[in-house]
Formats: sequence, structure tokens, C-alpha cells
Amino acid sequence: MISVTGEPGGRGVRCGVSIADIVAGMYAAFGILTALHARRATGHGQFIDVSMLEGQLGILHGVIGAYLAGGEVPGPMGTAYGAVVPYQTFRTSTRDLALGVGTDKLWRMLCPLVGLDTLADDPRYATNAARCANRASLVETLQRVFLTKTYEEWETILAPAGIPIGAIDTIDAVVDHPQVAARRALVDCEHPVAGTVKVVAPGVRLSETPGAVRRPAPLLGEHTDDVLRERLGLGTGEIERLRRERLIG
Repeated sequence: MISVTGEPGGRGVRCGVSIADIVAGMYAAFGILTALHARRATGHGQFIDVSMLEGQLGILHGVIGAYLAGGEVPGPMGTAYGAVVPYQTFRTSTRDLALGVGTDKLWRMLCPLVGLDTLADDPRYATNAARCANRASLVETLQRVFLTKTYEEWETILAPAGIPIGAIDTIDAVVDHPQVAARRALVDCEHPVAGTVKVVAPGVRLSETPGAVRRPAPLLGEHTDDVLRERLGLGTGEIERLRRERLIG
């Protein structure tokens, strides 16, 4: 059995889908798999308690840990990341560029590519700790540089060198991205009302038991009878009675 609580005290899950819902669902999936694995050893099932609140705490573990260690309450940083610099978006002369320089090695690789050779070993920026301490001046310098070229020009310079960058794409550009096509991340699915529609394929690929989209999302109430019959053991007469009394749709 699974309990998913949306608020402290278990007052229920609100309607709609948010990041909290998605993360709670992921934790629920992890819990189910863990419980199934444990059952093979113990022969016993167990109750799984998943909290939307604690799911959000999980994805905030980095900033929570920093606060508990140093007592500093982080403020809004836009697209930047508090623990690594430079790790954010920058404007170019065309569209925004997302840059992720996660190591000092990448920093030393980046500097000559963007014409800032002298900054590679500059004590203000040579280490990530130093770059974090001098974030404002470094970001200002990089922003001036990135505005001198288009995103496309920067991509041809940085991507082949292994610098993690990417464009800030609109959803139509994401759908049409060559990597989406190469991964076959969108597949056709037959819907009983809409006909053939494209949907997102499973994001996890298993070598021996690959997943697939076998059917579309159900229509409203499509599986009500199946659930009542197979899970609760109700007969046809009882289901019809529930429907006549408008207890089910």
C-alpha cells in the first residue's frame, strides 16, 4: 500500500501536476522497487509512505546542506548555480547560451577559447572557490565576451572542445532537435479518439527488456469496470448497481 501526502499532516494531494507531484511519483517508484526487492528476501510486503514535501527537500539537498553548514539563506540567482562558477546562461548576439564549467580543468580549457587566456591562472578565478568569491566580476567579463558572437559561432568553438554548452530552446526546437530524432524519443501511438498521435517514449532504455508505449493514456473512466472487477472482485451486477446509483461514472 502507498500513501502520498501533499501537505504536512497528510491532508491530501492537490489537483494538477507540479514538480512536487513528479518528484513524489519518482520516489514512489523507487520505494515500490525497493519493497519488491526486499519481499524476495523476506516474503513480506510493506507500507510505503511518500511525501511531496520530502521529495522537494530531496532535490534541494544541496542548498539545504549549505544553509545547515553555514547558516546563510540563499537568495534568487536566476539561472546561476551557487556552488559552481561559471554555471549559468549568458546572452549572445542572437540567443542565450547555457554554460556549465563544473571543474577547474574545464575553466582552463574555456579561457583561451573565449580570448581570456590570462584569466586561466588568475588567482581571482583559478579555482572554483575563488570564482565563487569573485562571481560578479567574472560573470560581467564573460557576458561582455559572449555578446561579441552569435550563439551558433560560440557553439562551433566550444562544443568541439568539450565545453558543456547548449542553447535555450523553445519547445518546438526541442521537438525538432536532431538528438531527439536520433534517440527516437518521440513515437507514434494510436488513440481511440485523436487517431495517431506522437508521444514521449520511455526515458530509460534496458538492453534486454526495452520499454515501449503500448497504448495511450486512458479515457476518463475507461478502466473503471476492469479495476472494480479484477482488483475488488465485484461482479457485473454490483458494478451496474453502483453505476445506477451514480456512485461511479
